[in-house]
Amino acid sequence: MDSAGKSTKLLVFSDTHVRSAEGLHPVVKEALREADRVVHCGDFTGLAFLEELRTRYPHFVGVYGNSDPEDIRHILPRKQLFSIGHWRIGITHPYWGAEPDGIEEKVYLDLGPQDIILFGHTHERIEKHIGNTLVVNPGPGYPEFMTPGSVAMLTLTDTSVEVEFRVFER
Repeated sequence: MDSAGKSTKLLVFSDTHVRSAEGLHPVVKEALREADRVVHCGDFTGLAFLEELRTRYPHFVGVYGNSDPEDIRHILPRKQLFSIGHWRIGITHPYWGAEPDGIEEKVYLDLGPQDIILFGHTHERIEKHIGNTLVVNPGPGYPEFMTPGSVAMLTLTDTSVEVEFRVFER
């Protein structure tokens, strides 16, 4: 949000498993063009892709995932907290969690009561509230065998957060 109260479009994606931005699905590339801010919730797998995001998006925020090599783990943290306007946001890639069922509560406990929690790893789209915290998993950043890919575009205003999932096939 800028000082005039305009909305901010926050692209959230995860589990892209690509070496560079060229490997992204066209829907993801379009979402990147629309976004004011970009968050990646881990499993880039390619350092070149991470560097592209860091170079193109000055407000980029990311965490490493379980498929990321050591060079990415030396650059990014396991979890991160930041703010956009008054919104407190936490991100992680909870590969330390057990079964996907109930992972949202474990992520909430790990990051604490933020306004918004963003996470990856499970490859499942999730939008739910735990107390006053909005918890979002954008789903896999590429289409899998029987599962479509997806990203989440969050629109933040001074008073609300709207979540739009953009789902795509091969």
